[in-house]
Amino acid sequence: MRTAFLRLGPLRVEDLALVGWNLVALPIGAALGGDWMSTERAPLLGLIEVLAVVGAIVALATRTPDALPLHPESFRGWAMAGPLIGGVALVGDNASDRLALDLAGLLGPAAFIAIVAAFALADRLPVLDESRRRLLVAPFVFIAAGFFSEFMASLLDGLDLGELAGSLFGNGGGSGVAILGGFVLLFVVGGAAAFYAMLVVAPRELASPEPRPVVWALRFGLFLVSSLVGVGGWLFL
Repeated sequence: MRTAFLRLGPLRVEDLALVGWNLVALPIGAALGGDWMSTERAPLLGLIEVLAVVGAIVALATRTPDALPLHPESFRGWAMAGPLIGGVALVGDNASDRLALDLAGLLGPAAFIAIVAAFALADRLPVLDESRRRLLVAPFVFIAAGFFSEFMASLLDGLDLGELAGSLFGNGGGSGVAILGGFVLLFVVGGAAAFYAMLVVAPRELASPEPRPVVWALRFGLFLVSSLVGVGGWLFL
């Protein structure tokens, strides 16, 4: 009952918040530090990134009451551990550039130790309410979504999106354009799925496992569409 108000059918407040965030993530990133994955110095953004990574690590080092612990022999455990370490390394490396400090070598091992502890200690980890663990990972997910949107923008920048859409869904081009459009669409969706699994699914599954994995397909579709709308609006500015 404590977290029922945070669930809206198959979706959660986080899903709807990410839709709104995707629409404005690129201009916010540009305002804070010259794009999310830029390496230019931006102390405020760097500090936010560090706090977000620390929140994810704290969530790793705790558990939800009555939830199944991570087990080293389980597919879910390893499927989540690898992407999480990759996501922490990506954001931590960017935070190092933003703050002009070598933090990547500290945050990455800290995340690895937390994951090992999550496997080794399992049901002996400190207990933290699910809603609080979700709050702990939320900043990391939002920053990761900014990285995701910038990744999408880099894939689509310079393409005539109207022509590609016409070739795929109408009569806007010949077979060559249609093939190119299909390849670009496949590449975009595949790359987006990999990024989404690493930067969104893994931390959110850590905080609150989804008993119906098929729901992630719906969440990914909603996230991808909102990201494309936000990226398209940014590229056409």
